Amino acid sequence: QVVQFWGSSGINAEYGDLTEAIKLDPLCSLAFYNRAVCYQHVGSSKEALRDYGIVLLVEENMNQKVLLNRGLLYYKGGEYNNALVDFKLAVKDAPDNALLFHTLGLCYHRNNQLTRALETLTHAMKLQEHFIQAYISRGNVYMSINSAAGYTQSKRDYCRALHYDPTNLSAHTNLGIALQSNGKMNEAWKQFTAAINISPNCHAALEARSIVNLQMGHLFGAFCDINHAVKLHPTPTMLTNRGVIHQYMGESMNAMTDFRTALEADPTYSLAYFNAANLYFNLRLFEKALRYYDEAVKNCTEDESAVLNRAIARVMLRDYVGAMEDFHTAISLNPFAAHSYFNRGNLHLTLGNNAEAEEDFRKALSLQPKDSASFTQLAVALGRQFRKDEALENYRKSIKLAEG
Repeated sequence: QVVQFWGSSGINAEYGDLTEAIKLDPLCSLAFYNRAVCYQHVGSSKEALRDYGIVLLVEENMNQKVLLNRGLLYYKGGEYNNALVDFKLAVKDAPDNALLFHTLGLCYHRNNQLTRALETLTHAMKLQEHFIQAYISRGNVYMSINSAAGYTQSKRDYCRALHYDPTNLSAHTNLGIALQSNGKMNEAWKQFTAAINISPNCHAALEARSIVNLQMGHLFGAFCDINHAVKLHPTPTMLTNRGVIHQYMGESMNAMTDFRTALEADPTYSLAYFNAANLYFNLRLFEKALRYYDEAVKNCTEDESAVLNRAIARVMLRDYVGAMEDFHTAISLNPFAAHSYFNRGNLHLTLGNNAEAEEDFRKALSLQPKDSASFTQLAVALGRQFRKDEALENYRKSIKLAEG
């Protein structure tokens, strides 16, 4: 819920008429404003932004309607810094506008300024009693903080929203996601089901429940939910999720069909490339997997999982130099992932770099102290360095952990 677009219902002139008016009077801000509104109505964002900018240059005082409309264009285009500037200017002339403060809070959240987002959304709640959407938005910010305290606060805000409106779909769905992220699958499933009972075509709740079903091992329920969601809202994300469920069901051809359909809709969707690559990898088609991992990394350079999996694919293809580079990159992206050190340690063993392998396995164990496989491989690295007693000690630890 953001501030509303300000248009003029009386505008009947076409672009040509407005352009002619501008030619007759190049300083006519009303003509530029009306043409910008027309552009915004038909989705011509670039042209609308240009005309709104001209209005602000021509007029002596800041026009709040222009700031709001331009801010919305920036927000919808993902230019959150620019949107922040416009909304912060607009709010000076509307200090009691709760909806405007809510929109400003959304911008802060999108810009990862979480403290400012919390402050702004809390202020919006003070301006408007029982502001349900503000509670939901603040809960989303608390979820982004990704801590135990944040989880508790987010759950509290979603529950408050449901107290004021028990039929609110976003509150049910977001509360379910919060519960799911905290491992409370049954409670999450109930929240998603509550949303679906209120609105059987709520695709967000259907998608979320399908994922919970998958995590709980209910493959048929997961497929039914995601299939219904795809029919209602066939986005690349939905199609990719259905492809993953097909893969879990052992239906590789259907899974690949969904991944390819997702990529036809959005050729830059890295997650579809990533899951298609995983499918090829599991089928031991490593060259095809590598091509798809390349695309996944190309479209999302910060995806540590794609880089790591590409490294493993390169190991399988004996491209050890490329694999080592990818392991280094994956670790730089996420230095707290034990499995990255473990896999790089295995490559060091393959190359005979036993001291480096030992270092990686020890690092993996410092992050995941009860991993029997890391103790086993550490023992191998120590054994190759003729440190027999240390190797035997680590083998014993590995066996003890494996036996439970």
